[in-house]
Amino acid sequence: MNLLRKYFFLGAIPALIAVGLATILDSHITQNLLQEQIDQTMQANLNAKRNEVRFFMDENLSLLRALAAMSIVQEGTVPEILEFLRAQEKAAKPIVDGLYLNEMDGTVHGTNGLVFNVADRDYFQELQQGKTIVTRILKSRATGRDILLMFKPIIGEDGTQRGSIGLTILDSEVIRFVRSLEVDQDGFFALMDDENRLIAATGKANFLNEVKDLSDPKIITDPDGERYLISVAEVPETKWKLIEAIPESRVTKVYNRLAWSKITAVACGLTAAVILALFFSERTLRPLQEIIQTIHRYARGDQAVRVSVKRDGEFGILADSFNNMADELDVASQRQESHLRTIEASERRFRMLFDGAADAVFVRNMDGEIIDANQEACRSLGYTREELVGMYVSDIDLDWKPADARRIWNDLARSGRNFHPLVERVHRRKDGTTFPVEIRLTTIERAGQSFVMSACRDATLRKAAEQQTKAAKDFAENMINASPGIIYIFDLASESIVFVNDNIERQLGYTKEHIGELGSQFYVEVFHPEDLPKIVQSQLTWFQTGANALRRDNLRVRHKNGEWLWFEFHRVVFQRNAKGEPTQVMGIAININDRIRAEEQLRWEKALLDQVMETSVASIMVVNAEGTIQFLNTALENTLRLRREDLIDNLIYDFPLPMLDVSGNPMPDENRPFAQVRKDHKPVYDLRFRIPFSTDEYATVSINGAPLFDENHVFQGAVFALTDITERIESEKLRETLIRNLEDTNAELKQFTYTVSHDLKSPLITIKGFLGILSEDLANNDQDAIQEDLTIIGSAADGMKQLLDDLLELSRIGRSSKSRMTIGLQEVVSEAITLLAGEIEARDADVQCDCGELSIYGDSVQIRQLMQNLIDNAIKHNHEENPRVRISAKTDEGFVVIEVADNGPGVALEFQERIFQLFDKLDPDSEGTGIGLAIVKRIIDFHGGTITLESDGVGHGCKFIMRLPAEPPASSSTLAIEETSLQ
Repeated sequence: MNLLRKYFFLGAIPALIAVGLATILDSHITQNLLQEQIDQTMQANLNAKRNEVRFFMDENLSLLRALAAMSIVQEGTVPEILEFLRAQEKAAKPIVDGLYLNEMDGTVHGTNGLVFNVADRDYFQELQQGKTIVTRILKSRATGRDILLMFKPIIGEDGTQRGSIGLTILDSEVIRFVRSLEVDQDGFFALMDDENRLIAATGKANFLNEVKDLSDPKIITDPDGERYLISVAEVPETKWKLIEAIPESRVTKVYNRLAWSKITAVACGLTAAVILALFFSERTLRPLQEIIQTIHRYARGDQAVRVSVKRDGEFGILADSFNNMADELDVASQRQESHLRTIEASERRFRMLFDGAADAVFVRNMDGEIIDANQEACRSLGYTREELVGMYVSDIDLDWKPADARRIWNDLARSGRNFHPLVERVHRRKDGTTFPVEIRLTTIERAGQSFVMSACRDATLRKAAEQQTKAAKDFAENMINASPGIIYIFDLASESIVFVNDNIERQLGYTKEHIGELGSQFYVEVFHPEDLPKIVQSQLTWFQTGANALRRDNLRVRHKNGEWLWFEFHRVVFQRNAKGEPTQVMGIAININDRIRAEEQLRWEKALLDQVMETSVASIMVVNAEGTIQFLNTALENTLRLRREDLIDNLIYDFPLPMLDVSGNPMPDENRPFAQVRKDHKPVYDLRFRIPFSTDEYATVSINGAPLFDENHVFQGAVFALTDITERIESEKLRETLIRNLEDTNAELKQFTYTVSHDLKSPLITIKGFLGILSEDLANNDQDAIQEDLTIIGSAADGMKQLLDDLLELSRIGRSSKSRMTIGLQEVVSEAITLLAGEIEARDADVQCDCGELSIYGDSVQIRQLMQNLIDNAIKHNHEENPRVRISAKTDEGFVVIEVADNGPGVALEFQERIFQLFDKLDPDSEGTGIGLAIVKRIIDFHGGTITLESDGVGHGCKFIMRLPAEPPASSSTLAIEETSLQ
């Protein structure tokens, strides 16, 4: 008993150590398996979410593909493409923020009219290479908001790239989408760009912006110290990364609970074993020990050994049982050797078929443990057979679940070998890559146990073909649904519509079912009778020529409500029979009713505008951007005295009439109205120019101009309105002259009133005073005094009479211009000298005239009076013994310049400006009333001339210089001014 217990305890201690080591090893293996399972689960979940992100991107990329494939985008002009994109943008709202057309030089046209350039963007090089691009989150140059950009190249029919179509998605839409992803509690998903900038996340993930490298870390720590297990995956067709993170504490809790449960189970088992072993008695164990020793000998190869000791009870039965079993085993051993040889041959044949199978074949038990695998299975997964054996289905099958395995097992068990289900799964290779498979399942019996044999075939090519087929189908559906027109296929044999998209109901009110019911009556019922010949002619052309040319026609189609609408039809042969004859026609019909109405309205408005412009009294001219005259109306022809045939299609700079400024100087091209409008793109107002028709006839015009722009605000030319303001200018001159003369007259009138009141008052005072003295002298009968008084009174009365006569003469000047004519200057001056002959003789004056044959245009009486006053003043105020007066004349640009010079006392410089003022006498004691030079000035002004005085001061004589017209004035307005100015 002591020996047995000794051996018992000696065996128990190593057993405890082995159990402990096994527990530690099991814990380590369990932890690794748990970590691997978590990694696989996270990776599978991340791949699923990545596919959701990819699907989100594909929804928008498919729209770009459909738009880029449209013929209007591939071949249309920029305005046509933008008009088309505006309609598509409205349909795509609010998911798509905006659509844009990018030209090859980087110019971007927005549907809202904005134009900018992106040649400096880092994605521009890839755009020029024709790549499909998804950018990071950028700041929009159009709106200033954060956006995601997608681009699809536009490839024309000739295979060259014409640019690209772009769309923008607000970053708020991306954030909303990412936040909609399902995530386990306390974990998060994050979407980051290629510069590790956070785009959006489902939880608190801002600390990821601080992580330097997210290429493939297993654990990261947030600022609060919490550790996360993460998995990173690239988003296809982008430079983004999708990150999944779960707290490490969740994994640790699961592992700790599992470890403690195993430790508890082992401890309980060991305790129970020790307690039971101590209750064995030596008596009980001794016969058993003998039997065990015999069994050990038999086991070591001594097949003849038997239990010879006879025992009673249970041990005797046990001994007999062993002996009988040994005898049976000898017989069975012989049979087994024969059976093993048969099995080995069958096994070799099975292995050859098993390893030679084209499909990957796995044998597993019902718990999912792989028992065997063929060579194709090893090749397809990248494992050796030794590595695969012992692995579980969950290690290679991403979607394997025990519940699914039990369901399949039950189905197999119920139907036996008649059930071979085909399932689709995703397998993961040793390097982590995945591929789709088709699995055919069946049950096999082996060594009395049931197993499942899986024949797996790589479905990558089939999936790719299905995806291509689906992509082609989706593309066709997207293109058809994105088309703004009605797409249809017409069968020529049945004369009916065999396919039409949903737009027919939206645009014409007919359902597809109604179209099918109409059958061959569709064209007759729907199309306008006048347009049916065009359709028939197209079919005849296709039959006769065999050409597959595109036919474009504008046809009228009746809406279900009876309204006739205009559609633009693009039709081409869709299918031909073996003889090459067309059997089906495909077409697209685009509603152009608004365009037709707009064109009709435009034609009516243009006709109205042309009529208005033709009948307008304003002179109008239209010039295009190159400076070519496009239009001018009748009023402008009359104003310029030119025919429109001489101006239309000619450059404005080749204008047949010179353009002068208001001063008469030639106008440079850069200062002309069109040059100013084209340079500044702004209107110009009241630019005044002079256009001469001959040497002595011209028109003064005022020009207003405004620029013309197209819908893209590109300068297209200008429109000008000309107004002949010649009469207005003359009227303004007349008004200014009248105002100036009126001011002078008012000033002169004030001076006249003051002077007349003063000079008339002085003789009256003298007369009144001497009348009183005369009465006294009469009372005293003083004859000498009386005579002196009468002389003084008479002298004052004569002075008053002379003053009144001069004023009357002054008032007569300028009353009428009817007496003016061309007169000889020499003759008029001679008459003036003759009238002054007495005074000239009395003063022994020397008066000489040298005027030649010159003539002037004026009133001969007034001119003679003018010369008489000047000669008389020159003699009367000259204190020299022999006064000398020299009169000469010459011509100067339509005027005659007359000079009257004397050797008199001269005029001081400070008095020269006031010499022509009324009643202004420099010498109060001199003869005269002071009106003579004022009369001279009035006569000169009346004739439209000028007079100036030159004198070097007192003692140096005077020279009067006059300019009088040699010919009649050019216009009646000038005459009116002269006539009115002195009245």
